[in-house]
Amino acid sequence: MSLRDRSATEVMNENPETVQNDANLAKAKNKMEEHDLRALTVVDSKNRVEGAIGYRDLIRHVQFNPDNASLEKVMHNPPKFEDSDSLVDIAELRIESGRKMLVKTKNGKLQGIVGDDEFREAFVNAEEFSQVTTLDLGANEVLQAFEEDSIEEVRHKMLDNNISRLPVLDNSGNLTGIVTSTDLLKVMISRERQGSGGTSRDNLQDLNISGGSEKESMAQIEISEIMDRTPLTIEGHQDADEAIQKMSENDEKEVIIVEDRYPQSIVTVKDYIEEVSNLQQRNAVLVNLTGLDVDEEKAAVHNKIETQLRGSLGRKLKRPEELNLVMKKAEKDGKKHRYEATMKLFSEFGQTTVQSEAWDLLEVVDDCLSEMNRLIRDKKEQRTEH
Repeated sequence: MSLRDRSATEVMNENPETVQNDANLAKAKNKMEEHDLRALTVVDSKNRVEGAIGYRDLIRHVQFNPDNASLEKVMHNPPKFEDSDSLVDIAELRIESGRKMLVKTKNGKLQGIVGDDEFREAFVNAEEFSQVTTLDLGANEVLQAFEEDSIEEVRHKMLDNNISRLPVLDNSGNLTGIVTSTDLLKVMISRERQGSGGTSRDNLQDLNISGGSEKESMAQIEISEIMDRTPLTIEGHQDADEAIQKMSENDEKEVIIVEDRYPQSIVTVKDYIEEVSNLQQRNAVLVNLTGLDVDEEKAAVHNKIETQLRGSLGRKLKRPEELNLVMKKAEKDGKKHRYEATMKLFSEFGQTTVQSEAWDLLEVVDDCLSEMNRLIRDKKEQRTEH
């Protein structure tokens, strides 16, 4: 089933976890940790939405006196979706807003939310991923952590690069685990609490970390002590629909593509959301046809172009802007028209131009689209290699 045909309200969670607006950061942290959440809706006593708080807000602020810090100081206004929005619409909203949770309200009261879990389940068996691979989706430059890196080092790497997970390697460069933002939350508490002598000192939650109370600073704890040692992995790239199925079956939000125990790529639910968001952008590509006067011919050519922009060609483009097709009819053989076509595409790869000619109108359009597809693929591969 196409994601364009599925409404956001159809897949939303109508009974999400929430936190009351009079709670403190410590309570929000505990709830996010307990339910493995990366965002929470903040509501008042009548279930009216006051805001939302994300894990990055917590990572930045939970270390500073969380028992006394109110949610009001760090929460944000969550993006809202409507009854008429499709999954493609809210995927675009998610990417543009940069927020991990979208909410649906009525008269100010919370009706439901869509986050990573809801997106993931909606993407299983979606026809949009039937011809996409993990190579098309995943990040080919994977940031990593090493087992001996400290929690503090990993926290800064995540925040500086705006990411929420890192594969972990041993000294031989082999994948041994993964660490996520929620793993960090489990050990982070106030750094500025008063000790018995009145001086501030670092404190860490008791998680049976080796060394016990001797390790009081995040800079003293190696990431190997809190990382997940059983990450979901796939040997080599595979079809995107198979990968999202495995993520759903294992209740994971990411899968690491490995080759000989080394992480080659990492594919997340967000990568799938970005792919769906691009479908919305491809709908908005400006197509200009010149040289065709018959309405039936124009419609047939438009359908050819639309099919390619939604298919193989479109999946290679992140920011398509405009496609111009100029057709000329040359008198040949006294009866037939031989079509000459010039097609120009403007995208993140600049201007790409192809030309072709044939006796049949749709054949010449197909030739142009096929050559355009090849050139864009080459440009994308060159950019990736560079």
